[in-house]
Amino acid sequence: MEHISYKKQTEIVNFQGREIPLENLTPILSPEQEAAKHRELEQRLYEVFRKYQQRGKPAT
Repeated sequence: MEHISYKKQTEIVNFQGREIPLENLTPILSPEQEAAKHRELEQRLYEVFRKYQQRGKPAT
C-alpha cells in the first residue's frame, strides 16, 4: 500500500458564539496521479450529464 501525504489547512470559525477549529486535509499527488484523478472526475461528470440529457429529450 502506498503512503499518501496530505497538506493541512486550519481555520478558526465562529459558530453560535464559539470558536471551532476547522481542518482541511488535501492529498499531495504526483502530476500523473493528479491527471488520472482529473480524467476520472471528467468521465463521471460526463456520465451524469449524459444521463440527464437523455431524460430531457421528448419521446418520439
